[in-house]
Parts: sequence; C-alpha cells; structure tokens
Amino acid sequence: GVLMRAGHTEAGCDLAGMAGLTPASVICEIMNDDGTMARLPDLQAFAATHGLKIGTIADLIAFRSHNETLIERVGEREVVTPQGTFGLVVYHDRSGGVHLVLRKGHWSPADDVLVRVHEPFTVMDLLEVSAGDHSWPLPSALATLQAAGAGVAVLLNCGHDVAALTQQLLPQPRTARRPTPQDLRTYGVGAQILRDQGIGKMKLLGSPRRMPSMVGYGLEVTGFVAPGQQG
Repeated sequence: GVLMRAGHTEAGCDLAGMAGLTPASVICEIMNDDGTMARLPDLQAFAATHGLKIGTIADLIAFRSHNETLIERVGEREVVTPQGTFGLVVYHDRSGGVHLVLRKGHWSPADDVLVRVHEPFTVMDLLEVSAGDHSWPLPSALATLQAAGAGVAVLLNCGHDVAALTQQLLPQPRTARRPTPQDLRTYGVGAQILRDQGIGKMKLLGSPRRMPSMVGYGLEVTGFVAPGQQG
C-alpha cells in the first residue's frame, strides 16, 4: 500500500482494507463542468456539495507509519571501507529484501543530513565506478559522506536475480547504458529506513528529480547535491 508507494491506487486499497473489507477499490478522476480535471479547491467544493470526505495520501501514510512498519532492523556492526570507517546497519523488509545503511557521525531530526539513496546495489557498484548507471558512483558518495563527517548511504535491494545480474555483468551496447530508473515501490522502504536512522531533513546526493511526497513519513528534502559539489 502507501507505505511502499505513495499512490492513489494504493491509498484506495488501503482504505478498503482498514475498513475491514477486501483491499480492492475503483479509482476515478472527477471532472469540472468545463471538462478539466478537478483540483483540490474544486474537490473541496464538490465534497461540500455532496457531503463527501476528503483525505490526503500524506495523512494515510502518517497513520499507517505510526501503527505499522515494512522494515526490521536485523543487526549492525562497524565496517572499514576504502573511503573510511562506517557503521553498517542491516534491514529486512516484509518481502524478504535486504537493505543496508552505511552511516557516519551523529545528528538530530532537526539537522540537515547528507543522504545518498543507491538502488539497486550490486557488486558492480564496487567493481566498475564509471559505468554511468547512477548519478553518484558509490565510492564517490561514500568519500563525500566521510569528508562531511556526518551522513548516510542507503543501499536498497542489495542484489539482482540471476538473469538481471548476468545482463549487468556482460558487455552491453553503448546505447543500452542509461541511468537505472528509481522503482517507486522502494520509496516507502527507503523512507522508513531513514526515519529509523533518526533523519528528519536531508540533502540528497543525486540529480534533482520529481519525487513522491515524503511529508507523511516526516521527511523533508531540502536540496540536491550534484557530483563534484560540496555537501
């Protein structure tokens, strides 16, 4: 549901399930009389006229996040990398996926923390640092976090299935090399991991992009840092 992906489809199914019904729903757009899609002010007037209630996905995420979680912290230890020493934290999610956190330093929820969310993470991120599949090569991101003295790298979906990993290992046509798109289903897992790490505000190591709202998770993205910039 919305804890995995902040979408209207997931919200509809969640509301039905929370009401004790089959978690299925039909969603639709409400149109204005002139044929345009109704926006929030239009929907508020429509709801008042017809006695309907309005809820937000952010509020639904906040409610579910307060009462349940998708992740479990399995354990932690210290690791020494070529970029320096980090605290390693291991998480599992409900589907059996494995996710890692490499953290440096200390912070409070009010601090603006450097964060790199790297997805998916495979052995090739350590062996081939110039492949161009990510906006930030992982070694560069870890070096930046180490230099800043405080920050977090979240490594989501640690490993591919055999077919996907084999494709990544073998030579690919130049036209086939393109940045890996972020799977929206991982946003909720990453957000819950960041909250578990005590982060409230974050500056992301990555290219600016449109993202689902993090408000329901209590997270705020304050900016982006491109490769080569200082955090």
